Amino acid sequence: MEEENLAKLLGDILLIEANELIRLYKDKKWSNNIVILDASWYLPNANREPFKEFKNAHLPDALYFDIDEISDTSSNLPHTIPTIKQFEFNMEKLGINNNSHIVIYSMDGIGTSPRAWWLFKLYKHKNISILNGGMRAWKSINGPVNNKISKIYKTSYKADLNKSILIKYDDLKNFYNNKNYQVVDARSHGRFIGIEDEPRPGLQKGHIPNSINIPFNLLINDQGYLIKKNEIIKILNKYNFNHEKIIISSCGSGVTACVLAFALEFIGKKSWKVYDGSWSEWGQKGNKLIEV
Repeated sequence: MEEENLAKLLGDILLIEANELIRLYKDKKWSNNIVILDASWYLPNANREPFKEFKNAHLPDALYFDIDEISDTSSNLPHTIPTIKQFEFNMEKLGINNNSHIVIYSMDGIGTSPRAWWLFKLYKHKNISILNGGMRAWKSINGPVNNKISKIYKTSYKADLNKSILIKYDDLKNFYNNKNYQVVDARSHGRFIGIEDEPRPGLQKGHIPNSINIPFNLLINDQGYLIKKNEIIKILNKYNFNHEKIIISSCGSGVTACVLAFALEFIGKKSWKVYDGSWSEWGQKGNKLIEV
């Protein structure tokens, strides 16, 4: 009965703690159709190989969610959202079905888990949670890890696009100076004001006009956990966040913008969109709509 209650509870949980998740791991298997995904990803200049790290150690039966591969591979931008067909194909390849309860983690904590969370939400998957603190939190309670690669059985998956949480370049050109919207840039302050180099070559420096800067790392503590709701609200208020407006979350390539989007969802702020192309698209040479 306790297991059933936990699984039912998990259905509504955005953020699950390691000590809650481990209670759903019994007799060396996950209960109630739970699928664990490692969605670790790093900037090219980090010199890390997330799939190799995954193969060396992961939560039991975890699968690797490749942010670069589960994308529109025909796009010239990094990890652009996949088409509906591409997303369905990748979910079937991972053995995920529409009723799977997805629990996402990253090696270093919250990390890049929110990008995978947002993609599932974008394609209207119902049950998605993020492991707070990621692998670090799991190890801190002596959760089991292994290097066994699970056998995957192909499934059937149907997706549908939730356009309300996505914004594209052409729409943003019309909305960046609209009084009903606020663009929030989750990159570092140095990149926002144009004194740090962009990690991707060929991009201009600066930011989208009228945007504010709330670096995503302010929302995550030193141990990799999402900070508490009241702390998130304090930070938003400190940086002139407007709770009444529709928020457009942007970053370098649409990954850490999802950390901000997840934090907003976590505090109950529902009116937000992620700019998928982010600075990788907006910052390209020739775009004059840039402030420094």
